[in-house]
Amino acid sequence: MSNDLGQALVVSALSFAYVKEQKRQCIISDLNLIVRQGELVSILGASGCGKTTLLNLIAGLLEPQAGTIKIAGGHKHNAVGYIFQEDALLPWRTVGHNLRLAAELHHHLKASIETSLQDYLKSFHLSADIVKKYPGELSGGMRQRVSIIQALLFRPELILLDEPFSALDFYTKLRLESEFYGLIKKQNKAAILVTHDIDEAIAISDRVLIMDRDGKFSGEFIVDLKEREPEDVRGTPEFAIYFHQIWSALKSNIAYEAS
Repeated sequence: MSNDLGQALVVSALSFAYVKEQKRQCIISDLNLIVRQGELVSILGASGCGKTTLLNLIAGLLEPQAGTIKIAGGHKHNAVGYIFQEDALLPWRTVGHNLRLAAELHHHLKASIETSLQDYLKSFHLSADIVKKYPGELSGGMRQRVSIIQALLFRPELILLDEPFSALDFYTKLRLESEFYGLIKKQNKAAILVTHDIDEAIAISDRVLIMDRDGKFSGEFIVDLKEREPEDVRGTPEFAIYFHQIWSALKSNIAYEAS
């Protein structure tokens, strides 16, 4: 990976703990992370190890108890786009009105939003008349595409994804992975994906990080594949090698935690 890529995110010595029944449970401990522009980083780890907590800290939904989080462009409210497993579309508004929330909340985006909206619809293979429909009329894949477009229209510096494709059928999942990966690379955006799917992490990531229950990263894998189309890369010999390496690290990590 080129060292001259700008830093979209710098996390330094980050710590966070929940307090329950007067007991302090450490979730994130002295964690460091750098994500560069145009880089897609996936985080794998056992359930409850702090992956989503880390995203919430980066998004500003939780306050760090120690350490710093620096995002390119500062900590302005639209610096981070957050995409969840369940979409956050307002059911009483049409798709078009949901997508134009960015212009309503940030008037300086109004001039460019219509052009961007049409470009995104094409990138995600959605017809122009979808803007007239309501979220309840859409399939799961279409709703998630709309949800991703909604986040992108805020023009974030960094995109956070918390298992956004896990509820989709396999074919839709592959198509959406490819569409998202292509858009991230085209726009030179930075993204962090939390997932339990090793295949998905390898297919769309530049780096895969393993998170342990100590709230730290215990493994890092640089993914350098000749074929980078997420739909085609699965099944290649290179892919199988990465899968074995990452699964071995993840399995030993989980086994250690369970012992």
